[in-house]
Amino acid sequence: MTEAILLINMGGPARRNDVEPYLREIFSDPAIIDLPAIIRKPLASLIAMKRKEEVADRYEALGGYSPLFHWSEALRQNIIHELAIRSEQMEVAWAFRYMSPSIDDAMKALAQKGVTKVHILPLFPHYTHTMTGSVMKVVEQSAKTHGLEFQYLEDWGQEEHVLELWGHYLKTAIAEAGQNVRVMFVAHGIPQVYVNRGDDYPDRVRASADKLAKYLPDGTKWVVAFQSKVGPVEWTKPYMEDALAEWTTTDDPIVMMPLSFVADCLETLYDLDDVAKKQVGLSGVTKYVRARVFNDDPRFATALLNVWQEKCYAASC
Repeated sequence: MTEAILLINMGGPARRNDVEPYLREIFSDPAIIDLPAIIRKPLASLIAMKRKEEVADRYEALGGYSPLFHWSEALRQNIIHELAIRSEQMEVAWAFRYMSPSIDDAMKALAQKGVTKVHILPLFPHYTHTMTGSVMKVVEQSAKTHGLEFQYLEDWGQEEHVLELWGHYLKTAIAEAGQNVRVMFVAHGIPQVYVNRGDDYPDRVRASADKLAKYLPDGTKWVVAFQSKVGPVEWTKPYMEDALAEWTTTDDPIVMMPLSFVADCLETLYDLDDVAKKQVGLSGVTKYVRARVFNDDPRFATALLNVWQEKCYAASC
């Protein structure tokens, strides 16, 4: 049996003209907008048309395209290197849920190379129906189409190998921020309606934060907040902006610790490094530090493969 690893992230536009179809793909996903297709698809087109210029301008500020193309390939190379160290020979590829290279294109290419089983590693630390669940549906359909076996790592945000690396980033950021630091663990929000239906994503995020709290100096104030709300409906709370507003009544340093993103993207470089930083700066907070994400750190490839081998590969799941 020839096996492969497929890394899957949400994706992003490669150029300005990709922004509208990218947004349309996201909001056409029934896991994102749970409405009949006859309503959902026109609504997705309307949302994409209204938001395209604003979102495109944000990407222009980042260089005109999503950094996830670069970081996905960097992670692929680090995974290949780590597999070689472990004397494992496997194909390694990456794909996006809402942009090219698509999951189906990647699965088809692997099948054409003679791969018979694909190990799916979604690059989302915490399972949620709106993202990991959506990816898994596409994987299942594609695997059936191309005659592939597959298994997947559901989530990994509470695994010690990953927590240790996050903890290192957290301690580094705290040292930079200085005395009396406060820590805000931030994660991408989801519509509250999905939580009401049983999606335990917020609990998974908070469990990671609870475990990371051991890396904080005694007495450190910390909170979990959610970012990137879209539209008028209620999302998971507290919202990052509201939590920051409460904290900016004093000038003690703030560390932002992202828990949803394996690599820098619009949500870190714009939401955290621009919007949140400006909000804090206007209030007179003495220091604002955003902890790094994994990006091309080879230790992340090591940690991710350790989790995969312990939870799935070694058990032949």
